[in-house]
Amino acid sequence: MCGAASDQETGILVPGLPLSDFLPYLVNQIANRMNTDLRAQIRAMGLSVPQWRVLAVLQAGLGNRIGDLSKHTIIEQSTLSRVIDQMVRDGLVERRSPRHDNRVVEVHMTRHGRAMLEQVLPIAMAHYRHAVKGLSKQQQAALVGLLHLVLANVQDRFRA
Repeated sequence: MCGAASDQETGILVPGLPLSDFLPYLVNQIANRMNTDLRAQIRAMGLSVPQWRVLAVLQAGLGNRIGDLSKHTIIEQSTLSRVIDQMVRDGLVERRSPRHDNRVVEVHMTRHGRAMLEQVLPIAMAHYRHAVKGLSKQQQAALVGLLHLVLANVQDRFRA
């Protein structure tokens, strides 16, 4: 067994592979725990995890069209539209069309959205630092590099 699972968590998925070491299970456990902990802290600020993701993607400059936001937030477009509707009502973002094409709708952070991001970002970074606690800078870089490789493998394998 290569994972650090407790005796209670060593159910065998297939011979030689405990469920706790099955990559999809492990990654989902990590993401779920991190999202649960973050949700508990940012809910009091009036922000949800999906809204945080939208603000983070907008801040990172990864795109401001619904398709880009959906891809990078990992939120289905129909759900994302509802999230953005609420964010517009809350004054966090606004929808605008570029001058050159009124058919396109882009999402932009408002001043209130930027202020909210400035409040949430230190909380999110504290969660990140806690998650990698005990790893050296080199181990953190290696972990991130390996996860990017796995992501590329999965994206390449399941492309339509």
